[in-house]
Amino acid sequence: MCGINGIIDYKHQVDMQIIDRMNCVIKHRGPDGDGVYLSNDHSCGLGHVRLSIIDVEGSKQPLCNEDGSIWITFNGEIYNYQELRQQLIERGHRFKTHGDTETLVHLYEEYGTAMLSRLYGMFAFAIWDNKDRSLFLVRDRMGIKPVFYYARDGVFVFASEQKAIFKHPQVVPSPSQEGIWHYLTFRSVPAPGTLYQGVHKLLPGHFMKVSPEGVKTEKYWDIPIQQQVLENQDDVTVLENTETLLKRSIQRRLISDVPLGAFLSGGVDSSLIVALMSQMTKEPVKTFTVGFDNFKSNEAPYAKVVADLYKTDHHELILKEEMFMELLESLTILRDAPLSEPADIPLYLLSKMANSEVKVLLSGEGSDELFAGYPKYRYDGYSSGFSWLPDRIKSAVIKAIPSRGRKIEVALKAMFEGNYAERWALWFAPFSENEKRSLLSGRNSFGNPIADYVENNNLPNALNSMLFCDCKVWLPDNLLDRGDRMTMGAAIEGRVPFLDHELVEYVFSLPNQYKIRGNIRKWAVKQIALKYLPEEIVNRPKAGFVMPLARWFRGKLKDYCYDTVISDGYIPDSLLSKTVCRNILDEHCAGRKDYFLQIWTLLGLALWFKNCTTKGNVKS
Repeated sequence: MCGINGIIDYKHQVDMQIIDRMNCVIKHRGPDGDGVYLSNDHSCGLGHVRLSIIDVEGSKQPLCNEDGSIWITFNGEIYNYQELRQQLIERGHRFKTHGDTETLVHLYEEYGTAMLSRLYGMFAFAIWDNKDRSLFLVRDRMGIKPVFYYARDGVFVFASEQKAIFKHPQVVPSPSQEGIWHYLTFRSVPAPGTLYQGVHKLLPGHFMKVSPEGVKTEKYWDIPIQQQVLENQDDVTVLENTETLLKRSIQRRLISDVPLGAFLSGGVDSSLIVALMSQMTKEPVKTFTVGFDNFKSNEAPYAKVVADLYKTDHHELILKEEMFMELLESLTILRDAPLSEPADIPLYLLSKMANSEVKVLLSGEGSDELFAGYPKYRYDGYSSGFSWLPDRIKSAVIKAIPSRGRKIEVALKAMFEGNYAERWALWFAPFSENEKRSLLSGRNSFGNPIADYVENNNLPNALNSMLFCDCKVWLPDNLLDRGDRMTMGAAIEGRVPFLDHELVEYVFSLPNQYKIRGNIRKWAVKQIALKYLPEEIVNRPKAGFVMPLARWFRGKLKDYCYDTVISDGYIPDSLLSKTVCRNILDEHCAGRKDYFLQIWTLLGLALWFKNCTTKGNVKS
């Protein structure tokens, strides 16, 4: 796992001092080494910082083929590289290293862009071809690894993190009004957008070709929601197939030349990963759990049950309130964006603690979005039953909800909404459409980007629609982005077995009954887990990460919130209405409304404005 960056400029010579600065600002992603490459015609510069996982002593990057005509900078892991390497050797290719990076170079020589169908892994890489002076920039199928880019006036800049792109003097970290609008809706910005003007995310499952003729983007893979649904398979067959695919995925992700372990939350997903890992490794699995000091949510005791059952080498971090608050600003800088959820902070701290023991951690991320683990998946199925209600009745019901009943209000608003794209957004939205217009002082509103996914795909039913949109937007743009930034910020590589593309393709081919059956969400996962885990772990209610922030915002953090959200040094008056912000704080602090999520969103946005949009540079 590493950090990549580069500049393509066909009109001017690339300044390698800029590449050096780009490397420097993402050094946390690759503390084990760095390198640069400049093409002979000076139109391409590549940078790389390395976290050594495979072929620790070799595979320094950027790396080239035998004659130096093709160069690569690569972030990620190719889990089937040994098989691919052998095939390439049989076809006459010569290797000088033992890692997966060089395999990509020779695959490109052999197959060109068609190489992508042969890859199993998580990756973002750029290949420069001196023969036609072109760049091939790729992001993995599910968007596990990030890559951002800027393309304007003949200059193309890319990097693993936005802060590196801002080291190019042509790119200024100016806020995007459209990005802010979407952030106030989704708590992240759907790709290809970002919070910055002119800076974009490469969509998952896509690649770009940059050449003297211009920039082209193509899709090479998508979630196959239109394939034949496997209606005639019985439970035993489906569970056996799912378990086999999950085991194969975990086995692939155990490839490493350095120590590895697993996050263990005590929930069914991470616990199942640990259980299966324990059967595949000779040594006890190193597991890492976060516990909470005086917090309502503390899953550490459940994690300890699993750790004891499988005799893991278990490590526990106790998170205290002061640890949480100390990191708000620095982790906003690390993420180049507001912290969309409080869970970012314990994830970073746990990764930092694990760094002294391992370099690789497996997690259960992605299972909820694949197998329907959130309560909303069941509630959303009720929406069709409310379609006959007149709008005035729906409005009256919502107005009757107590001021502290925010979760009920969110659920009812979503279930009452007939338009699917709008309904999907309501499950996330801190602010309504009218509230956003007030916050943004009546500026132009922007359409719902989810509508494109709904309208351009033949989604078979409401549940698959929600799962599809979650896997296309919420997962890569929020959860996977968070996972990448918080783990890489601590020089840890995170791996996600549930997001193996073969497993994803199979699960999306299954009928809904294998995701939700009766009142049981994630039915297939839980049935498999019962073979390996106690029922108290498998069937306990989903807890998630709960902190008393609503109470803190009325108490010990009240002054901090007012100072940060209202202060002229944070959010400019020209972008957000301070009057509306103050009213939200006043209503919450007086106990008349539960505006925890709205305040968290504004607080994160304020810290981002202050630290990540400085004209001409970005804090690092």
